[in-house]
Amino acid sequence: MENWTIEELQERISLYKDKIELLTKDNVRLYNEIEEIKVDTNVISSKEYDILLDNMELLKSELEKYKNLYFREKQKSKVHIVKKSKIVGRKPVSDELRNKVLDLKKQGSNIRSIAKELNIALGIVHKIINEQK
Repeated sequence: MENWTIEELQERISLYKDKIELLTKDNVRLYNEIEEIKVDTNVISSKEYDILLDNMELLKSELEKYKNLYFREKQKSKVHIVKKSKIVGRKPVSDELRNKVLDLKKQGSNIRSIAKELNIALGIVHKIINEQK
């Protein structure tokens, strides 16, 4: 260890005092800032912020699930409407065609001539006549 003179020691002490004063001022400033932040109602702690972020992510995922569910249900209802509107089997015979077949039968035409004249199948003519009876 080297020997210092009194002047050097006093000089070092004054430098340390200056550093201590600066640090004390800085501490006071920081303490005041912390107190201002505590008083401010718009500020929340980092733990609360993390909790809020987690809740927001959870809400986003739930919203996405509900959107997907909504679109699936919407598609199901559209498919159900389309399926419901389809006619199973052959298309139904119109009333106009039915009346023509019955008029020709009343006039005495046979089933083959009615089918040939109206360009429909024999089975349809049979069906119309049998339904009328």
